[in-house]
Amino acid sequence: MFVAALWLPARAWASTPGGPSQVPGNPATQVPRVADGPGLKAGKNSTFHGGAALSIGFDSNVFSESRDQSPARAAFALPSVWLTIGNRPVRNGVLDSPPKRTKRKVDYHFGLLAGWRLNMSGNRRIWQASKLNLGFGTRVMFAPGRKFSFAIEDDLYRLGEPINFEAGRSLNFNRVDNSAALRFILRPSGGRISLDVAYRNDILAFESSQHYRSNRLVNGVETETKYRFRDRSALAVRYSYHYTYYFCCTEPGTGRNEDSHAHRVLGGYVGQLGKRLVLEVMGGWGWGLYKQDTTGPDHKNFIGYAALGVFPTRRTSISLRLGRHFRDSIFGNYMTDIGGSIAAEHMFNFKMRINAGLGVYQRRYAGLPIPGGDTQDILAYENADGFVRRDTLISFNLQLEQPFGKYLVVGARYALAADLSDFVVIYPGETEPFANPARFTRNLLMAFVAVRY
Repeated sequence: MFVAALWLPARAWASTPGGPSQVPGNPATQVPRVADGPGLKAGKNSTFHGGAALSIGFDSNVFSESRDQSPARAAFALPSVWLTIGNRPVRNGVLDSPPKRTKRKVDYHFGLLAGWRLNMSGNRRIWQASKLNLGFGTRVMFAPGRKFSFAIEDDLYRLGEPINFEAGRSLNFNRVDNSAALRFILRPSGGRISLDVAYRNDILAFESSQHYRSNRLVNGVETETKYRFRDRSALAVRYSYHYTYYFCCTEPGTGRNEDSHAHRVLGGYVGQLGKRLVLEVMGGWGWGLYKQDTTGPDHKNFIGYAALGVFPTRRTSISLRLGRHFRDSIFGNYMTDIGGSIAAEHMFNFKMRINAGLGVYQRRYAGLPIPGGDTQDILAYENADGFVRRDTLISFNLQLEQPFGKYLVVGARYALAADLSDFVVIYPGETEPFANPARFTRNLLMAFVAVRY
């Protein structure tokens, strides 16, 4: 299937400590990858997988512009490669190590994914928007299932994204995003009770000097206490604290970003109900404190989610998720997302695989920089009462994969990303002010051929 190196909304970035956000964003950061083939045995328990794909497609809105800006369109080619090796798979970013003791001393999984988007256009500006996306993931668990285990997790991404039609090579959203954790797990009483404590470190750095103000460092601690009352059911309590530090510009009038202290407490149920249902329900409270901002708001509200997985047959899976969460925002103090998603996958008897997904989220940015006070780069906003921005984010994707033999796969994909916001930023401009609307709709259609092992 196609996977996203990171799923980010155009013109607004949000990196969640511990992993990427599951909300609609920019399809241009997606890197083509298909399901693994038979693989090559490497040692007693490990398997190596690799592959390469070439996609040819059409992008209806290269720079994620509003309809009034006459969006640039372009055909593109997207070659990609991927390599993985491990003795356990990774599911939803988590190494699938069993909670019970095994003979293995180490569980691990390493993955590399790279793709270069090449816009095929005679317009120099559109051609220069061609970007490299690169991702590397590490999951290692030492002494899995024993009374004391520890793990190393790291996700490193290099993401390429143009700003707008005039961006060219020098002005862009190209960035390096790294999220790492050192995790310790204690299982007294035979594993029925487990205590998980982790140190978290995230770094976001933009390659362009124009965006150095948004470079940031996150340090924090994450804990989970879990009580298993059945083999596949548990009650869990989670607490996390993240301190976000921006490297630049704390003085008024510089477009400063506010450092923050974020606390999250969640409790609920995680487990399997029968043979065909998996349920996770967590609810709690979140505090986001911005001590240096005397005018902007803090977050103090409910957070939580419910996720349901249904497996009607061995070839079919359906997942649903609803929730509300908040994160630190580069554009403003924080953002809250309320909404949900549904995804489904089915494999036919002739091995064709189809998967589809729909996500709808209401996003609210609070504490926008005050023009003339916090920033001199912006003249004004439209539709931002109380310096609050509201967006409705919609994403949809549909993909078909048809294998031929063990190693060859052909398919097609359609992806939609839309922001229905009426928010507008007014910038000074060289001769006169100009408006930059947040609203956009972006469609991508592509066909691909892949060789995998």
